[in-house]
Amino acid sequence: MMDKIGDWQDIHIAYIVAKQGTLTAAAKVLNIHHSTVLRRVEQLEQQLNTRLFHRHARGYKITEAGGKLLRVGKEIDEALGKLQHSITAADTTLQGRLLLTTVSGAMEMLSPACLQFQQQHPSVQLEIILKQQKLRLDHGQAHVAIRAGEKPTDPDYVVQPLCSRRAGLYASDEYVARYGLPNSVAELPNHYFVGGVTGFNETVPYFSWVDKSIDSKQVCVRVSETAEATRAIYHGLGIGGMQHAIAKRTTNMQPILENELYWQLDFWLVTHVSVHRTAKVQALCQVFKHYFSAE
Repeated sequence: MMDKIGDWQDIHIAYIVAKQGTLTAAAKVLNIHHSTVLRRVEQLEQQLNTRLFHRHARGYKITEAGGKLLRVGKEIDEALGKLQHSITAADTTLQGRLLLTTVSGAMEMLSPACLQFQQQHPSVQLEIILKQQKLRLDHGQAHVAIRAGEKPTDPDYVVQPLCSRRAGLYASDEYVARYGLPNSVAELPNHYFVGGVTGFNETVPYFSWVDKSIDSKQVCVRVSETAEATRAIYHGLGIGGMQHAIAKRTTNMQPILENELYWQLDFWLVTHVSVHRTAKVQALCQVFKHYFSAE
């Protein structure tokens, strides 16, 4: 094995391959061609004179030597994230990138506040990362998060209440024309529903209710994003949960048992202590809090 590795970026690429399990998945994460990933991995193996992965039909499995590389790659990845975070923490200007993460279903609610921020601070490039998975604020994956559900408890996070939203059951005119409206909870077994895929349901009260209260045979489609659930409901696939405010702005939508079945979802404005006082983060927090308190 060589004393020194020539290009640490090769370690990062191999680390992503180890995490993702396939070249294609790693290439997607890295935003490069899979042939480039293969070439860089093979280059690293030649340089180290050792095999890092077992190749098989289902993907890449790390060898014992690859396991050591995985640990080093993880340390490098975390160190770079913390470095980026510390650089951001020193930023006192209202310009440059600002990363906001939230779930896709929240964009309908957040868009007016984002527009206000854009108008007030045109030199800041707001980048919104829509993911159901929670990004690591301490690693600089995002600067601000809008989290839904229970209040986050990480001791290094600054958590502020943003707003609460009520949701209920809705169906499109097209669905109602085909199946009619249920007039009571007892009639729900005669209808079809839009649900959530496994792993996302506990964070969305309506999805959780479907799993507990509706026969799986009645769930016509399951999605991993609340925004896609709204589209499925709109196109008549089934009855589904929607925020009341969003449903009122959506044409051809009818409420279902609105006085009997409803949910409340709390949203939280979350930042990390190391960047909470920076100019861009404070500016975004102020605009968001002002918008939702006025609303």
